[in-house]
Amino acid sequence: MSFDANKGQNNSCTLNSKGDQYVECTECGATAEIGTVIHADDNVTQGEIVSDNAEKTSSLYDRYVQLAESITDEVNCEFTDENAGKNRKYCFTFTCTAEKMIFEMRVRSIK
Repeated sequence: MSFDANKGQNNSCTLNSKGDQYVECTECGATAEIGTVIHADDNVTQGEIVSDNAEKTSSLYDRYVQLAESITDEVNCEFTDENAGKNRKYCFTFTCTAEKMIFEMRVRSIK
């Protein structure tokens, strides 16, 4: 198995599998353990939404929940409000790591 990882405009590494859990770059010799990148039980994402009013915070949180539920309807969404609802700390628990990763990549486009 091979992976190409661009490290910059002109530099790239080609990573080849080495055993079951390690990859090694054929160019620079760097190695990485696959489990350090993606953990099987890493299914919780936490964050905080902060805005100048509670309605904006609530609206943005609702969009986060809609996104999470579009990935899986088994997501557990919890939150706590602070500062009269202007700050909302959230915790989403997904059923697997892949769902969490998809959420984290897609949520960056929500503003």
